[in-house]
Amino acid sequence: MRTSWLRLSWVLLLSACATTPPPPPGGTVEPLHQVSRVRVAPEVELEVLDYGGKGPALVFLAGVGSTGHVFDVLAPEFKATHHVYAFTRRGFGASSWPATGYDSATLGHDVLAAMEGLGLKKATLVGHSLAGDELNWMGLNHPERVEALIFLDATDNKGEIAEFLKPGPLPPLPFTVLDGQPSREAVTALLARDLGGPFPPHEIDQAYEFDAVTGAYLRYRRLPEATEQCIRGAALPDYAKLKGPVLAISDDQAFAGWVAYLSQAENVPADLRERARVFLPELRQHEAAQEALLKSLPNWKVVTLPGAGHYLWLPRQAEVISEMRAFLGR
Repeated sequence: MRTSWLRLSWVLLLSACATTPPPPPGGTVEPLHQVSRVRVAPEVELEVLDYGGKGPALVFLAGVGSTGHVFDVLAPEFKATHHVYAFTRRGFGASSWPATGYDSATLGHDVLAAMEGLGLKKATLVGHSLAGDELNWMGLNHPERVEALIFLDATDNKGEIAEFLKPGPLPPLPFTVLDGQPSREAVTALLARDLGGPFPPHEIDQAYEFDAVTGAYLRYRRLPEATEQCIRGAALPDYAKLKGPVLAISDDQAFAGWVAYLSQAENVPADLRERARVFLPELRQHEAAQEALLKSLPNWKVVTLPGAGHYLWLPRQAEVISEMRAFLGR
């Protein structure tokens, strides 16, 4: 998860938890979708949310740490023109929690296998954050299965950051600390403050665990190692080779803000501060060059929503929906 680096770059609290997903909590809320599981690899199944709708397939892919339920306030907006789905990545929420398989290629293949399992010959893929890597993999390796691609703050070069992080342990990042929160309501309020709007209720239920007696926050509902493996397994993208229609909606933040923080943070080792200081000008140059490249590509439409934060559709829902509808109706 990345809002501005001052608030939330990614939520990287690798809390201890079970190695298999606990059963989802019960509830009486009328479901927004049908929930099923689809096999994508031996002993690996993904949670699939089917929102219904009529028309070609539109598949939402969550960012790192989130589940498909994070789109509960966005995905239903497209049911009039599309049959809408959302997938939960392996290692998170109600999907299987295998020990390995968190590199970009394997995660991308999971998307392909899930489409196969659902009988979807072709789909428009909408990816948030880390899911940009899965969109890139699908567009490069299986363009015949891709109608179009929509990146929701998902074009950051995570492969370059993975290379920067390779020499040592993950550094401390700005994050929302949920430890010690007394209730589900407190977690919801804290996330809403940092993300610009409240998470959908089902996302809170599926992505986090709470004490059954006290109601206090316990941990993220995910394989403890999954987030780090996803970050370290990110591949270098090649956006210029994506041939189909592409929409990219981003805020005005980038990884350079986080690296700038690391270059000055007193709570990181001196060698990391120095590496970040040296890397920062190069990263800024690369980010500027990539932005110029994407804007120059004839099949890309690039939209910037300054100040929207990483979860663009929470504070700027109407604008995101408008841009997506115009793109899908092209």
